[in-house]
Amino acid sequence: MLEIPREFNRSASPLRDSAAAEESAVFLIDHVCDVLGVPDLSAHEVLDVGCGTKFTQAFLNHGLPVKAYVGVDVYADQIGFLQSEVADPRFEYHHIDVRNELYNPDAPPMTPDTNLGVGDRDFDVIWLFSVFTHLTPDDYRTMLQLLRRYIRQDGRLIYTLFIDELTEGGHGAIDQMTRAARARRQSRDPGEPQRAAIQRAVKPFVDLYPDQPLRCALYSREYALELIDDTGWKPLQLLPPNQFAQHQFLCAPA
Repeated sequence: MLEIPREFNRSASPLRDSAAAEESAVFLIDHVCDVLGVPDLSAHEVLDVGCGTKFTQAFLNHGLPVKAYVGVDVYADQIGFLQSEVADPRFEYHHIDVRNELYNPDAPPMTPDTNLGVGDRDFDVIWLFSVFTHLTPDDYRTMLQLLRRYIRQDGRLIYTLFIDELTEGGHGAIDQMTRAARARRQSRDPGEPQRAAIQRAVKPFVDLYPDQPLRCALYSREYALELIDDTGWKPLQLLPPNQFAQHQFLCAPA
């Protein structure tokens, strides 16, 4: 069993508990398989950018099949821990040093030629959970251009992001903000009627918490689609949020 020290579990609350984070990864792996239409990942090589630790935990501790798993992350100590503790030859890890205002503000900027440490390998699946959710529009496009080098022609890219819209399932960031705003209004004035939504303009991009840069990079659906143009990808589907992931774009190489 792979146990993760608390300092290497950087999942968002309420998934700070290692076991809860691991269970969320089990759910997401099953979800990815459903999206791809496959029973498991035994025939798939996966590149996980911004890998964290929970997917490694899920694969190893639950015996989930995967042909190969390569994790890359800006958190050097975490990558060092995984390199030293995971002996399974299907798994490898690489540190990348690129700038992000939230996670790695002092590093050099990312470019389409940034080296992910995997040589000229390509992959069946590339996924990024909670990465585009913290990217500026410029880095959004740059990341897509960078990842295009690593996908097989029949491969798929899946990434999560915050989309500025209400959803039927109620799991999106705007759903949560709307519920919180309703609760605040009700606490101030219990007699105030409930409203369907907070009326406001939807902007193409908003860094929602400027005092915590890129904690929440919020995109309109239209702008998020527009940014994919001319990056080497074609969007296939924008999946709604679920209990463990925000909106997810499914893309194929163009």
